[in-house]
Amino acid sequence: MNLGLVIGAAGLLMAAIALPVTWANLRRGRGEQTSIGFRQASEYVRAHQPRLYELAVTSLPESWRADGIPMITRPNWILSSPKAAESVQLIWQEKPPEGDRLEGSRRRARGIMPRHNDGSPYATYSHALVELGGMTQLYNGWTYRPVAIDAVADHLQLTFTSGRYFDHLDTTEVLAYEAAKRDHARRHLPLAGPYRRYLENPFDLSRRSTSLGTCTLTLRVGNSTCGFYMHQRNSGGLIVGPDILHVVPAGEFTPADIGLESRQSDFDIWRTVMREFAEEFLDIEEAYGRGGRPLDYEHDAPFSKLVAGRRLGSVRLSVLGLGLDPLTWKPELLMACAIDDEVFDDIFADLVANGREGTILVGPNGHGIPFTAENVGRYSEIPHTRCSARSCLILAWRHRVELRLGG
Repeated sequence: MNLGLVIGAAGLLMAAIALPVTWANLRRGRGEQTSIGFRQASEYVRAHQPRLYELAVTSLPESWRADGIPMITRPNWILSSPKAAESVQLIWQEKPPEGDRLEGSRRRARGIMPRHNDGSPYATYSHALVELGGMTQLYNGWTYRPVAIDAVADHLQLTFTSGRYFDHLDTTEVLAYEAAKRDHARRHLPLAGPYRRYLENPFDLSRRSTSLGTCTLTLRVGNSTCGFYMHQRNSGGLIVGPDILHVVPAGEFTPADIGLESRQSDFDIWRTVMREFAEEFLDIEEAYGRGGRPLDYEHDAPFSKLVAGRRLGSVRLSVLGLGLDPLTWKPELLMACAIDDEVFDDIFADLVANGREGTILVGPNGHGIPFTAENVGRYSEIPHTRCSARSCLILAWRHRVELRLGG
């Protein structure tokens, strides 16, 4: 037998054996690279939020802006005067809207996801956050998914269907990740990534699932004084708005627990705001919406006192308008809650300034940051203040007379 042929055949055999191994190593290397890139972009979202939001705001078309606030709005989404929370008309729709394209958007978003060692992309942004970002505390709870936003006769009309929080992360919040990934790589036009271009229209809620943010500026009102509260949010376990200043309370429009009864009875803006008060001012874990026991708003503390205060007029929750977050296109309801000083001091006697979600800036003597033009201007101009929080401050100051805030 020809020795050269034998050696050649052996070489081909070894190459054939080595090729899959080499290819597997290449795929593994690519997976590791994209995993590192995902962690870097996720960290970039946290560390460079002011820059990303500045890029988002300055890149907005003029037709998407109105009323002097740093958010995406349509005509009449910002109300001409404050309205009671009950003025917001909530409409329930059992099924997603006809032509809903959520699955197509999820597939599109997969194109910017990191890859496993076998070369396949992570299925969703939420999976990558849990597995690569170590955010195992994330909870895929039920949300009220907005599918239509309308302004009718100077009040807001919002239509919802059932949603899940991870759907919001995978098709809406992922826009922040895409922008951070591009900006970190110094790509031209960070806010022009393929997924954002695919969505194209921030007002089309059929292409993505999102949640409704509830943003409430809390004000303690005395005879001749008024103070407001801000929240320096933690970076550890938060996806939305880590390491930034926000109004307090702020959260998601969701049911209180996993039961079907809660999904029906908690379809109410005021109930969501009350639970956020309990979570962020008092650090009450039962209000976080993961249990199976319905909350008793008429008898459980602090809800019963908040309910009584609203009935007596000493707690006044007003809607100022609605805007879309300029970076993620998430709808956020902008509100102010004025609470008479004695009632505030009673309800929040055990206020927890340093809670699990961050630190509340309580101002002098715990009476809030003085509600003055100087302070409103200062906090609404700080780069680390979230756009929806800036908007609440601007609008509350604009309507301070109607809200009976003085200043």
